[in-house]
Amino acid sequence: MSAGVTVVVNGSSQTVPEALDLAALVRRLGRDPDRPGTAVARNGEVVPRRQWAGTRLAEGDSVEVLHAVGGG
Repeated sequence: MSAGVTVVVNGSSQTVPEALDLAALVRRLGRDPDRPGTAVARNGEVVPRRQWAGTRLAEGDSVEVLHAVGGG
């Protein structure tokens, strides 16, 4: 059985479970995937929130998880 896949998340290499999807990754990072203000890009492409649960990570993927910060 595979231990996982290696991906780059916010610039850091990580091994994650093979079946992990983007929504689970956001939760794993301590964020609520249903909370507004979070965006995810996979391999340079923004993934719409409605597709996070169905987008599984693959070996070598590069993911950026961004959080909007208010201020002035």
